[in-house]
Amino acid sequence: MELTYQLALWLVRLAFLIVLYLFLVRAFASLWRALRTEAELASRPALAYLVVQRSHAHGPRVAERLPLRTVSTLGRDAGNDVVVNDDAASARHAIVELADGVWWIEDQRSTNGTLLNGARIGRRERIRDGDVVDIGRVSLRFESVA
Repeated sequence: MELTYQLALWLVRLAFLIVLYLFLVRAFASLWRALRTEAELASRPALAYLVVQRSHAHGPRVAERLPLRTVSTLGRDAGNDVVVNDDAASARHAIVELADGVWWIEDQRSTNGTLLNGARIGRRERIRDGDVVDIGRVSLRFESVA
């Protein structure tokens, strides 16, 4: 009787270890795929750029080219595609996206708003080469690659 109990307990422990190792293998495989995908995305050429026109002491450098993807988020938070290091920028300030060959910008209900060529945008607006986007004290010029 005691031998059967010990054998059952040993089998339960073994099953638990197998499940644990399978979980770890799947978690690391998922992490590896995500890192590979991110590296592939980073190696692709940008579709457009935001070029810093005006900044401040702790903001991005003037003339720095910030690459844009098909959908790019702009804001103060480090999780954004384009990080605007400015206290006047919201954590998630705006979105720039390419839809049907046309670039658009949309404010994400930021506290201080987003300016396009000096005018505050209240809805999704089309953005063209040479347009200037102001987020806080940072001014960015849009440049399309194509």
